[in-house]
Amino acid sequence: MVTLQTLFGGFGVFACMLIFTGVLKSLPGVANAPIDITPVLLGITLLHLAFALASQRFELPATVPVLFLLQALLATLAIISAGTSPGRDIVQDKLRDVVLVAPVMMAIGVAVSADATAFRRFLLAAKVLGPAMGGFIAAAFALGLVNVIIQFGGRGNVQTQRVQYQLANLLIALAASAYAIASLRTRGPVRLFNAGMTALLAFAALIPGGRSGFIALCLTGVVTPCLYLWHRGRRGLALGLAAGLAAALALGIAALFASAQVASGLRTVERLTQGDGDGGGRMALWQAAFALVDGNGFWGVGFGGYSPAAGWGVTREYYPHNLFIEAMVELGLPGFLLFAAIWATAGVAWLRAAARLGTDAKGAEQWAATAGFGLIMLIYISVSTDLGNPLMWFALGLLAGCGGASSSRWPPRAPAPAG
Repeated sequence: MVTLQTLFGGFGVFACMLIFTGVLKSLPGVANAPIDITPVLLGITLLHLAFALASQRFELPATVPVLFLLQALLATLAIISAGTSPGRDIVQDKLRDVVLVAPVMMAIGVAVSADATAFRRFLLAAKVLGPAMGGFIAAAFALGLVNVIIQFGGRGNVQTQRVQYQLANLLIALAASAYAIASLRTRGPVRLFNAGMTALLAFAALIPGGRSGFIALCLTGVVTPCLYLWHRGRRGLALGLAAGLAAALALGIAALFASAQVASGLRTVERLTQGDGDGGGRMALWQAAFALVDGNGFWGVGFGGYSPAAGWGVTREYYPHNLFIEAMVELGLPGFLLFAAIWATAGVAWLRAAARLGTDAKGAEQWAATAGFGLIMLIYISVSTDLGNPLMWFALGLLAGCGGASSSRWPPRAPAPAG
């Protein structure tokens, strides 16, 4: 019998697909689809969210309403400061993302995190989509089609292509951390499979060029398995594993970077070792941002005003490439403090979740995997994107909802008495 719970059981799956829509658009077939899959996935995910809110009783950590209050204050500050912003032509879209999209994405993240089944399916989706993208990239590398992968089909402008390969490596990093944790939960051939998938994804991350995603993969590949063991109470083994993995990772990277022949065609390695102008570009953006902070006082230049105030023109393609700096530049000291408080609140919620989640394998997996995704996003927002990025707001919701619980509002019916 198909129940409503069965029909809406894919909440975590569709949430994962939604936040990585940019990656899905790079896959063969999807890239040339006649319709944009973003509104389709958003509609399906919101339908799942509405059903979850209607059918489930959620017991959420006390930090969740605090997080939404802080986000609302940040959005209010953005609305007020937009009135004096020199970037009024781009403010409307950015305000939509911060005022309307951000709380919705946080709600989706909280609901996924607070429902154990939804979270497991979220991780499962990442463990399918990550290898799908990683396998696509690795196959193209083997076939000599690396340039096609770097360009992601050669469609769109350069900025779109860079966002796509950044998202690809973020997805691969999330999947790799999930497989790394799974390799500790399983035994025998299944453990070998999970460890092999982790290694394959690490290799795939070397190809497209997303440096922040590769760095995130390296860190989460070490941190998340150790957090899993730590939560299970095996702290000595966790520390030993951390030291061993860090040493092995350092040796592997050193060997890879030392051989130009081996690294040939691995775009991520080339960008890390040789650069491509991005480092200097980011430095110029940061210098311009700090100059604006120094010259515009307590309240900043106004929401969306960084690009025109810095002389880059009225465009959303130029931003400080660090969200803490962006909050300081555009929203002043109040904006910076609010944004820092948002992340601190999410981090405290995750730390407190350790006591709420069980020390069994499932609880430890969720605690460690949530930390891994939060670390991935923290690295990402330190070098890229702007305050309207929905992926970041989803990650904050996921961190805040960690340790929550849900139960059905519709208890199962007792079987009719026989006879």
